[in-house]
Amino acid sequence: HIGRQDSVEAIASMVAQLPSLLAAWSASGLKSQHVSRLLTAISDAVVIRLLQLAEQQYGAAPGPFCWLGFGSQGRREQLLGADQDNGMIIDDSVPMSQRGWYQDVAAFVCDGLALVGYRYCPGGIMAKNADWRMSLRQWQQAVVNWTRMPTEDAVMRVTIFFDIRAVYGDKSLADKLQQTMLNEARSNTIFIAALASNALGATPPLGIFRRFVVEHDGEHKESVNIKKRGILPITDIARLHALANGLPQVNTDERIEALVKAGILQIKQARNLSDALHTLQQARIDDQCRSIEAGETPDNYINPRALGTMGKEQLRDAFTIIKEAQGAIKLRYRSGLD
Repeated sequence: HIGRQDSVEAIASMVAQLPSLLAAWSASGLKSQHVSRLLTAISDAVVIRLLQLAEQQYGAAPGPFCWLGFGSQGRREQLLGADQDNGMIIDDSVPMSQRGWYQDVAAFVCDGLALVGYRYCPGGIMAKNADWRMSLRQWQQAVVNWTRMPTEDAVMRVTIFFDIRAVYGDKSLADKLQQTMLNEARSNTIFIAALASNALGATPPLGIFRRFVVEHDGEHKESVNIKKRGILPITDIARLHALANGLPQVNTDERIEALVKAGILQIKQARNLSDALHTLQQARIDDQCRSIEAGETPDNYINPRALGTMGKEQLRDAFTIIKEAQGAIKLRYRSGLD
């Protein structure tokens, strides 16, 4: 249906149905990983249709290009409330004099996404910004700079950018860029150590005797940010291991499976990480559905006290698994962290 719409407004009216769709999927028992893939497929369809509408307005591209999805869209792990993380690769053959087309199209798509309901990225990681709309050669040089000089800002960019996927256009451009990423990351122990330090930055919200460490005041008093303190640490851990070993998978479940096949993770470790991820994602979806039913805006905060005994224990187990996985990272990458 999205692919047949002829205006941004018509697409927006369809995307407005997502909260009720999420509630229906959750009520039917659809697993969290399938829900996130469906929501990502919908955002992909929106991007593709907006690009097609832009091509109708501005004409054909002067040369090959590829629209990239980063972060949760790149991993196919989106849920409600996702903001934009995207970029564009322009083929090296396109002269600077003809690159205005890509600027116009990127602005059309990013502004369209915002009107549809996908918020502008607070950090500006969008193709409408020149830093995220470059030729293949420029992108490859940027990757080299980020990996060889891993400043705090560069590591922040990498955690989003290295979860990369071609959404529209010439996929070979994305494949070439990803290969550069893998080559640079795998051979650079200092960069991997910086990623490891970042993966250890967000600690699970468990205190002594496995008590939940919650917000003490403000809008989210007595709550835990389940995305920041649980889901993202798992994606950081999987990404770190994948990049350190040159594995091309981007989806977190697929990364974990590939790590087992490569002998990097034991089967038990992998199953624990996957189970923790799915438990936290399901808790996040369930809470978002409760917010929708209550007429509230869904977010990533969960009040553990609102959960039953089993729900609390599942959260505690998931956070404990993350803590153990972070401890293993310290041991594995200790030489680079010292």
